[in-house]
Amino acid sequence: MSSQTPKDFLKFLKNPDFIDGIYNYCDSWCDRCAFTDKCMNFAMRKYKEDQSRQTSTEDSLTEVFQQTTDLIKQLIEEKGMSWEEVVSQADTATPIIDPHKEANKHRNVKAAKEYTYLYGSFLKKEQGFMKGKGVEFQNDLNKGLISVEEAEKALLRIEDAFEVINWYQSLIYIKIRNACQLFFEEDLSDFMIDYYNGKAKLTLISIDRSLAAWLVLQVHFPEKANKISEILLHLEKLRRQIEKDFPNARKFVRPGLDR
Repeated sequence: MSSQTPKDFLKFLKNPDFIDGIYNYCDSWCDRCAFTDKCMNFAMRKYKEDQSRQTSTEDSLTEVFQQTTDLIKQLIEEKGMSWEEVVSQADTATPIIDPHKEANKHRNVKAAKEYTYLYGSFLKKEQGFMKGKGVEFQNDLNKGLISVEEAEKALLRIEDAFEVINWYQSLIYIKIRNACQLFFEEDLSDFMIDYYNGKAKLTLISIDRSLAAWLVLQVHFPEKANKISEILLHLEKLRRQIEKDFPNARKFVRPGLDR
């Protein structure tokens, strides 16, 4: 990394193959993403991983910090400003409210946080039921009620459902909290309005996928139907409320992700 200058790094960031802003509206599940070769964030992560193998952690962090500072200074100078002017503006800026903190009070954010509690409670109280399903399949196999292929397919569907639920349960809260800053910002540009609508759309997609995954569990664990139904109802209410509060969210086209 030491051989890289700010100009070299800036050139790297301006790779024409990258889809501008794609990382702003994705679910960060890189292992399941078909666009990692188009994502600047993914490329930067890999770049830093490669560099970290060549330097100590302390040296790497120091160098990344210095390079980032140099890059920011260069960008500021390109805009005809000085580093001192930017620092001075930052020192005198006194925002009246913090939209991020205010968003925590929004009903959608509170409902999303409640969902994480419901999810955690379900897992805590139902520990071991996945193992029980494996025993059930084994008994059905022994009795000839199902085939090995059917058992394996069902287990894969259940495992995938758990992965989806686990991945999105915190993402829903994080992204809707971000989106709800829309209601507490002042003098928003069209770009920022679109940005928050994009975050709301990502939240809705996360809820859509989570609902589908919970339905898979409801089919395979009918004895847990009441608890799962409570979670499904909570998520559905949250989805409808977000669609009401962000009427343009579904229409937003996420760069590279929506066609």
